[in-house]
Amino acid sequence: MKALTIQQPWAWAVAIGAKRIENRTQQWRYRGPLAIHAGQRISERGMADDRIWRALSHFQRDHGGAPVSLPGQLVYGAILGTVELVDCHPDAGCCKPWGESAYVEHGGRERRRITHLVLENPRLLAEPIPCSGLLGLWTPPADVQAEIERQETGQ
Repeated sequence: MKALTIQQPWAWAVAIGAKRIENRTQQWRYRGPLAIHAGQRISERGMADDRIWRALSHFQRDHGGAPVSLPGQLVYGAILGTVELVDCHPDAGCCKPWGESAYVEHGGRERRRITHLVLENPRLLAEPIPCSGLLGLWTPPADVQAEIERQETGQ
């Protein structure tokens, strides 16, 4: 299993299945299970995105949960869930509404070559698993992978 660190609240939206496309600036060959790791940083752009708030509202309605206060109740530095990475392709104006055509980095510098990671079969873990993340695609430690499997199988 591989893992991908994503800033909050994007990581949460991916883990609950609301966001099925992740935008990156490189092409990957890997396909298969992918642990979704919430990084330590919050995306101000994500917090201002109406799609996040709509996803939160739908999630609460569908799961009978109490209102969640973002960003206060978001988890950071932990594996939130898993998905299947089923495709990775350059942007061609596709994958709306989550697929982007341009990516603006923290310094305000725009980069073009956007790649869409197509994600399916989201599975939110019952309990986040604390773990340090890394840039790019990375392999979680064996104990973290074992805990992911334990939670997914209910054992």
